[in-house]
Amino acid sequence: ATRIGIEMTEAAVASLEHEMVFVTVPLPQAAIEAGYDHVSLDWMPHGHEPEGMFTVPHFHVHFYMTTEAERLAIDPADPRFMEKAANRPSADLMPATFVPPPAPEPIPAMGEHWLDATDPVLSGQPFEAVLVYGAWDGEMTFVEPMVTRDLLLSKRDFGGDLSQPEHVTDAISLPGAWRVGYDAEAGVHRVSIDGLVARVPSDGVAKSATN
Repeated sequence: ATRIGIEMTEAAVASLEHEMVFVTVPLPQAAIEAGYDHVSLDWMPHGHEPEGMFTVPHFHVHFYMTTEAERLAIDPADPRFMEKAANRPSADLMPATFVPPPAPEPIPAMGEHWLDATDPVLSGQPFEAVLVYGAWDGEMTFVEPMVTRDLLLSKRDFGGDLSQPEHVTDAISLPGAWRVGYDAEAGVHRVSIDGLVARVPSDGVAKSATN
C-alpha cells in the first residue's frame, strides 16, 4: 500500500447533527500488511479543548497501528494508566517537529497526542485540519488527521508533506504526506495518509514503499 484513506459521502457529512459519533472502520489486507489495524472515525460536533483552538465541529480520523483491543485497554482503570502515558517515545521515534503535551494528557481508548510544533494552528491561525501522531507506553500508535466539517464542505484540498522519524520499533509504513480532498465525480470526501515509506527497526530512513 502507498496510500490509506477513508471516504465519506457528501450526504453523510452534511447530515451529521449534534450527537457525537464513533465508528470503527476495518482496513483491507494491504493496509494491514503496511502495519495498520483499523481506523477510528470520530465526529466531534462541539469540538474539544483547548478552548478557542479545536472547539469547532470536526472529525478525528485515527489510523491505528494497534488492535482495537489494545486501544480499548488504554483505560484509566489500568493501575499503570498514567505511568504508560508518561512513558513517552524517545525523540528519534517521532518526526522531528512533533512534540507531546507539556504534561501527560492521556485520552482513554486513544493515548497521547503529539502535535507539530511548527503547525500554524499553534501560533493562532484558525483550525482547518492538522496532522497528529499518537503514542502510548513508549511507542507510536496512530497517525491522525483532524479535519473540520467546514473544510470538507468547502471541498478544498488540504494537507502537506511529512518527515520521517529517525527510527522505528516495528516494521511499519509511515506516511510521507497527508491529504484532505473531494472527488466530485464520486461525490465523496477523502482523508488519507499518502506516500507510505516502508520502515523496519534500526534501518534509518528507508526506501519508499513504491520503489
